[in-house]
Amino acid sequence: MHRLRISRISTRFVILASLLSAQSYALETDKSQDVQWSADGNSVMSMRDGLRILEMSGNVQVTQGTLIINGDDAVFERDATTNELNKVTVHGSPVRYQQQLDEEGGMVVGTSETLSFYTDQIDGETIVELLGEASIQSPDSTMKCKSITYLADQDLIKEAAGPCEGMLNSTSN
Repeated sequence: MHRLRISRISTRFVILASLLSAQSYALETDKSQDVQWSADGNSVMSMRDGLRILEMSGNVQVTQGTLIINGDDAVFERDATTNELNKVTVHGSPVRYQQQLDEEGGMVVGTSETLSFYTDQIDGETIVELLGEASIQSPDSTMKCKSITYLADQDLIKEAAGPCEGMLNSTSN
C-alpha cells in the first residue's frame, strides 16, 4: 500500500452527502488522513505539462479515512514543482464509493463510470464529479443522472445533467 500526502486538496471531499444541503458532512477526521491506494496491476509514473502523473490499473482502491473508492483504474495528478495533489480520477465498470457522514454511522454510497475529485483553484472548493450513469444514495435522498457535480464543502449538488430521477426520504429533517 502506498501513501500520498495531500496538501492542496481539502481532503474533506465528502463523497456525495445528499441531494439537498443537509446537516450531514463527512467525518471531520477524514480530511486529516493520508490518501492510500492499492492496485493489482501495473503502475506507471510520467511527467506531462508540469504534472507528475501516476496511472494504475487492476482492481484499484483509493481510501482516506472512511472514504473508499473502488474502480478498474485510476490517475493521480500532482504538481511537479510543489508535489501537491491536484486531481484524482477513477474509472470503472462501475466506480463504487462510500463514506461515513457522521459519528452516528450515516453512510453515502454511489456509483458512476468515472469519478474525479479536486480543489477549485479560484475559491478552494472541493469538487466531486460523477460522470456516466451517476448515482448517489444518502440517508436523506437518492439521485441518478447522466452526471453530477457536487460541492463537498457545502454538501450541495451544483449541477446534474439529465435525464435525472430521484427520491427524498419523507422522514428526513
